[in-house]
Amino acid sequence: MPATNFMDDLKHFVRQTTGTVQRHAQSAIYRMRALPPATRTKVGICAATVALFVGGLALRGATPAPGRHAAPAIREEARATLADVRPPSRVAQRSYAVAKVEESQGSYKSAAENYAAAAKQGNPRALNKLVAMTRAPKCEARSEAADALGTLRNKKARVALQKLAHGRFKDESRTPGIFSCSSRRAAEKALEKQRG
Repeated sequence: MPATNFMDDLKHFVRQTTGTVQRHAQSAIYRMRALPPATRTKVGICAATVALFVGGLALRGATPAPGRHAAPAIREEARATLADVRPPSRVAQRSYAVAKVEESQGSYKSAAENYAAAAKQGNPRALNKLVAMTRAPKCEARSEAADALGTLRNKKARVALQKLAHGRFKDESRTPGIFSCSSRRAAEKALEKQRG
């Protein structure tokens, strides 16, 4: 029995496989030629559609992470959309959880500060909670949320502050005194802080 090496076996396998594939391809071509022209067109359109769909899925993959030579600065709005894609860090999740507990206990100032910290660390839910606090029934919660939103340079925060600055609430008078709670005044100060 003659000895064969691995390369001879591999060449034999490739020839055998290539021949089988060629025979199947030729028979498929002969079968396609036997079809009526309208059917061939429909099959071609379906094949092109499937190819486009698969190509679109392949191109839709994740974008590569920016390297050392990336653009110098990313705007805050772009960072917010990136935060929606990436899961928040553990620190951001912890800050968010602490803030949620503090809000339920009525510690609005520390809750708003922790929500703002979590939002800065990439937790988009924290920003949404701060925006929701601007519509809270209590003036103290709205004011603290406005102060915290003033530290964030974000379009969503700016829009929420503008709405709060023009809002009317049952628990606030239209002409509040110096020491009375005014979420509108807090929102105006926060907008000034964002601009300056």
